[in-house]
Amino acid sequence: NSFTDILRAILLSLEVLIEDPELQINGFILIIDWSNFSFKQASKLTPSILKLAIEGLQDSFPARFGGVHFVNQPWYIHALYTLIKPFLKDKTRKRIFLHGNNLNSLHQLIHPEFLPSEFGGTLPPYDMGTWARTLLGPDYSDENDYTHTSYNAMHVKHTSSNLERECSPKPMKRSQSVVEAGTLKHEDKGENENTQPLLALD
Repeated sequence: NSFTDILRAILLSLEVLIEDPELQINGFILIIDWSNFSFKQASKLTPSILKLAIEGLQDSFPARFGGVHFVNQPWYIHALYTLIKPFLKDKTRKRIFLHGNNLNSLHQLIHPEFLPSEFGGTLPPYDMGTWARTLLGPDYSDENDYTHTSYNAMHVKHTSSNLERECSPKPMKRSQSVVEAGTLKHEDKGENENTQPLLALD
């Protein structure tokens, strides 16, 4: 997949997740695994695409980002980040972490019990198919190609079937007004109920 495809997947996922009032308050922590992003894909990145990514995630999307964690990134991702870093706001730069293959540094900010096994965590391996069905509805199939129109049809159908449940008032848990990087790592196990699921995209 191209970088544009990955960016679309991230924005689409965030668009669905932000419908949850609790996530609107607590925000998100992203983990982006660059293992399968080749040099050929990176070579196709243009200034306009990088500008689009910055504007989409930093300036346009109405969400709080507690941290954006890069793992398994190759040298050319480091180089690209060096190019765009001057265009990032200081607040954004402080919340981007490049871990490479050093999972220990990731674990210092996010406790392993909240991470899938491929990131050295205790949770089962991350299943993209499960998330795709959550995102696109139970009719999603890995064998089909989806356009914007077909996604809308599936999403409307999935949303309509759950309309009554979604519109019902939900009790809100105690939330924090600001989520800083490392919030998920708690000393007190009783605080774990306030943490949010993690999202990792290749």
